[in-house]
Amino acid sequence: MIGFINILGGLVNLIDVPHSGIIVAGEVPLLRVLLKMALEDAGFQVIGEADDAQDLLVMSQGQKPAVVLIDLNLEQSDLVRLIEDLLDIDPIISIVVISDPIEGAGETVLSAGARAFLQKPFSMYDLTDMVRKVKPVY
Repeated sequence: MIGFINILGGLVNLIDVPHSGIIVAGEVPLLRVLLKMALEDAGFQVIGEADDAQDLLVMSQGQKPAVVLIDLNLEQSDLVRLIEDLLDIDPIISIVVISDPIEGAGETVLSAGARAFLQKPFSMYDLTDMVRKVKPVY
């Protein structure tokens, strides 16, 4: 079920609120910059960078991104909770999780609601191709 938000005293369907850009979340500043550069070189707009889950939640609520890239070193249960929280804020967001090879991580995040899972190491082409595939079309 698509959610509604209250804007200026009236309810608006979330699908009617424009979603654009990408938020990149990761603890390592250099990796965030590399991901941002690769995405911008491919023509995407990066609207924010978050260095932890809390910042990501706040940014996602205020900026309405189309895609969120998550490269945070979290326990699987915390990562699942983060994905669920993001989708509670906005069910339109496409979530891409980037992770080291961990047994069952891909299946876990996809079943939690992520649209894609990218296992390290990967090429920047793989990243931009994945974002192109999951980005919502309006």
